[in-house]
Amino acid sequence: MYSMGGLAEYCVVPAHGLTILPNSLPYSESAILGCAVFTAYGAMAHAAQVRPGDSVAVIGVGGVGSSCLQIARAFGASDIIAVDVQDEKLEKAKTFGATATINSKIEDPIERIKVLRVGHNLSSQFWFAFLSFQIVAFKYLWRTLSSDSMLPLEITGGRGVDIAVEALGKPQTFSQCTQSVRDGGKAVMIGLAQAGAIGEININRLVRRKVQVIGSYGGRARQDLPKLVKLAESGIFNLADAVTRKYGFEEAGKAFQDLNQGKIVSRAVVEIM
Repeated sequence: MYSMGGLAEYCVVPAHGLTILPNSLPYSESAILGCAVFTAYGAMAHAAQVRPGDSVAVIGVGGVGSSCLQIARAFGASDIIAVDVQDEKLEKAKTFGATATINSKIEDPIERIKVLRVGHNLSSQFWFAFLSFQIVAFKYLWRTLSSDSMLPLEITGGRGVDIAVEALGKPQTFSQCTQSVRDGGKAVMIGLAQAGAIGEININRLVRRKVQVIGSYGGRARQDLPKLVKLAESGIFNLADAVTRKYGFEEAGKAFQDLNQGKIVSRAVVEIM
């Protein structure tokens, strides 16, 4: 990954940082393959090592996070959970493969992903059946309860996800990421934070439950870029949906302003030529 060519017509890059772009792929949209998608691929393929059937949560579904969703789907992940604070981004996340979404402004993502909550405002008869382990009565009452009496059930059955990815770079989301994984699960960090930012973690849980905290910064250009091109060319990775806005070169300032204000869903491209 080479980061010294932003907004430049020409730049010098190592030969191993290049790959051939086929004519079948759109020129502008393909720019994200060497940036957001490249970062996401490195995280999912090498750090997380996503396998078919894995459950994955992605915290922060901007350009990189939404790319993680698509790649998790391509690798065969089963439950793919998108976490963000903007409903528009969460709605878009469904098109990228999210099977569940959580607005962390409204719900606690850790509870929604992991902590067991069976309901509220339930009759004493229900609780008696539950506490006395009267399974038949419990199943009957469960079927007859109205949906209005229930809190949202946790998504993973109280277990946590196999892999959680933090794609924002904030201490709060760092903590959410580490707490959302199952015992022995992987918490993968790809969001860059402000200088000096500190993420906290429960040391005893980290040790006893064998939680893996893994940093990931990009992929392997020589190996991964050709694979990303093939994913895009086959349609498995949808470039058209991933790029939601384009700016002319004279609008570059506005593009960065919109990015800082969270107005860009997924990814935007500044067209120089």
